[in-house]
Amino acid sequence: MANTPLIKLENVYLKREDLNETGSAKDRAMIFQIENLKKQDFKTAVISSTGNAAISAAHFCHLNQINLTIFVSPKINQAKFDLLKKDGGQIFITDQPISESIKFSKKNHAYLLRQSTDPSALIGYQEIGKELMNKLPQITSIFVPVGSGTTLLGISQALPSSVKIYAVQPASNCPLSKFFDSDYQPEIENITDALSAKYLPLKSQIISAIKNSGGTGLIVQNNEILEAQKILDLNEIKTSLEGALAFAGYKKAIKNNLNIGNYPVVILTGCQR
Repeated sequence: MANTPLIKLENVYLKREDLNETGSAKDRAMIFQIENLKKQDFKTAVISSTGNAAISAAHFCHLNQINLTIFVSPKINQAKFDLLKKDGGQIFITDQPISESIKFSKKNHAYLLRQSTDPSALIGYQEIGKELMNKLPQITSIFVPVGSGTTLLGISQALPSSVKIYAVQPASNCPLSKFFDSDYQPEIENITDALSAKYLPLKSQIISAIKNSGGTGLIVQNNEILEAQKILDLNEIKTSLEGALAFAGYKKAIKNNLNIGNYPVVILTGCQR
């Protein structure tokens, strides 16, 4: 859905991207990607994903009668894998989903729905920034859960330079935020399984966007994510651990006395599955 709700909790605003049609912000980009695919007269598409993007792709390809092939890691969340199977399409489990999807795209003339390399995706994520400016023009900062960083970059492109951008990543996988934050203990278990990207085609652009905004990267421990989820649950906000991660990043910023202004926004994405 467009125009997802913006609600206030304590002294922060929560942008409910977890209430999109398939439950994550990925829908924002996918709608524009599918439109671009159709304009170029593609009949088939391919995607590699840890879950949310593939779920979105499966849904919108099914609606638009586009044949979709999906490559996923053996580590994919079982609940997400079960959702993928509902919308049909070919699903392949492989240790190299990204490279396999690229090969498939070239060999079969299939549109590659990889959001970090598709400019259409950035246009979709800009819609989130535009909505925030309409609903909360006085916004001072934004906290975004980051995997590849494409969502953050797209949102940043629609916000004024006065808005500080905070990239929040888990201690188990923080290829972007580690350039800014050293106050963490590395962890092995990644409880935010949708944020497992390691190859980041847009890394330099994302780092520049964060620096230019006056924001920073934040790294959060698993126990902090779970504590943040408890707070959200107590307030009847049922969201994913990725959403709780972003909220935990906001809490860390408060704890560290960062200047986030009076109108901070946290992006919640990914519903509980």
